[in-house]
Amino acid sequence: MQTLARRLETAERQPWPDQPVPIALVITDLDVGGAERALVALATRLNRQRWQPSVIALGADGALVEPLRAAAVETVCLDVDRRRPFQAVRRLAKALGDRSPRLVQSFMFHANIGSRFASVLAGSPWVVGGIRVAEHQKRWHLNFERWTSALSLGSVCVSQGVCDHLRDVGGADSARLTVIPNGIDPLPYDRAIACSRESLGVPVDARLVLCVGRLDVQKGIPFLLDAAEQVIAARPDWHLLMVGDGPERAQLHQRTAENRALADRVHWLGRRNDVPSLLKAADLLVLPSLWEGMPNVVLEAMAARRAVVATAVEGSTELVIPGQTGWLVPPGDSNQLGQALLDAATDPVRLRRYGDAGRFLVETAYSTQRVVESYERLWGRILGFDLKRIAMENAEKPGN
Repeated sequence: MQTLARRLETAERQPWPDQPVPIALVITDLDVGGAERALVALATRLNRQRWQPSVIALGADGALVEPLRAAAVETVCLDVDRRRPFQAVRRLAKALGDRSPRLVQSFMFHANIGSRFASVLAGSPWVVGGIRVAEHQKRWHLNFERWTSALSLGSVCVSQGVCDHLRDVGGADSARLTVIPNGIDPLPYDRAIACSRESLGVPVDARLVLCVGRLDVQKGIPFLLDAAEQVIAARPDWHLLMVGDGPERAQLHQRTAENRALADRVHWLGRRNDVPSLLKAADLLVLPSLWEGMPNVVLEAMAARRAVVATAVEGSTELVIPGQTGWLVPPGDSNQLGQALLDAATDPVRLRRYGDAGRFLVETAYSTQRVVESYERLWGRILGFDLKRIAMENAEKPGN
């Protein structure tokens, strides 16, 4: 298949069809996660006069199936076994063939690869992938991405950092890559009511820092715990909330349990579905990741007017502006992370100023509506449709 850049240059322009254009959004599963929530926001906010979306998940029914179906988005979960990739491709090909989409937009690694092969069997509609993370651990993911890229136009990267990593480390063809960042709707964060600190086991007057993420090597939690020891030694009022679960849980819990200072100040909350309320209760968000894509939790913190201390990894460097919205430190550097957390703990006025600046950045550059409009423009250009109508409609919307 030709490259994305070439298709965008050469597609013949034609009037927008009278009927909504069928498209398929394919994702690995619909469990609660950043990529999955982003797909739901996209699918449910598309202009139904222009698009007829259907969502196909490779996995079983997940928690996010319900909001899709409630919004009248056709959603099918194939419940395939990842250990049987040929069966997965056949089932996906049948699902695509039954719907005859004009374009397939996939999200996440397994859906990207499966969609490329299945689309050939289903009649080869235009295929665009979605790269959500700069993969530093599984080199074979990068290899498969490169080897199968010619079966698609290319991929949408969730940040410029992901795009650069895919090109420079993964050897991807830059002509097959484009960038559409994540977005967020600030309204749920405005409506959220802060959790009481008593319910969290934290003193009312504590300096409270929140970390949200999977307990996995990617998230750099051991470096955060090293930094926490440094901060606690200087700030007896400092507390850390840890939200999330994952394969590193047992050893991380054991480490804090065996350290008296950490045991008293680090609070493991497990999985939570009230992150907006937790952000409202906290003074600051910390994200110590070793690599990322475009971390949704940073956008969430900014929407909630919270400053951020983060490592300088993919996506975070585009959201966290040192001296304006937060602090950036090198990944894997506990000393600099601890110093940034200490710096943040000493100046609540600056925290509020950074939080307000982060909210302004979200409103002006990272709204969900901007994401939807960016995908609509991309798909319209791929299919060769006249985009003047989209431009006029978007210009008439409040806030544009």
